[in-house]
Amino acid sequence: MLTTPQVELIQNSFTAAVTARDDLVTDFYQTLFLNAPSVRSMFKEDISDQSEKLAAILQLAVQKLGDLDALVGPLHALGAKHVEYGAEPGHYTAVAQTLVECLARAVGPTWTEDHAQAWSDALTFIAQTMLQGAASADTAAHA
Repeated sequence: MLTTPQVELIQNSFTAAVTARDDLVTDFYQTLFLNAPSVRSMFKEDISDQSEKLAAILQLAVQKLGDLDALVGPLHALGAKHVEYGAEPGHYTAVAQTLVECLARAVGPTWTEDHAQAWSDALTFIAQTMLQGAASADTAAHA
């Protein structure tokens, strides 16, 4: 699904973003809560644990983008877990848009439209895969 140049853009921009901004995940949550205030109630007041989890799954996803099949199992499980949190399909769009916005801000002037497209494609795959896991969990819960 992702081309080799897209994977390289994602990996390089993620490294640049994390290097330039050690509070990337904190910035993400602050921006998410501004962009989509309705999701704030889904999180504990102290989001430090959640921030660590997001950083870890982002790192895993970025590392495994060359082997998307390796991400399917973990993303299905993550999607199933998000059902318990009350995540809805529209939340995935808000998360993806916010993450791209924060990455662009962290990377700075070297960020291009190609970066935005590569991240958008990757996050679409991630969201669709998580939603498949959520649907399976929802179906199992109602069986």
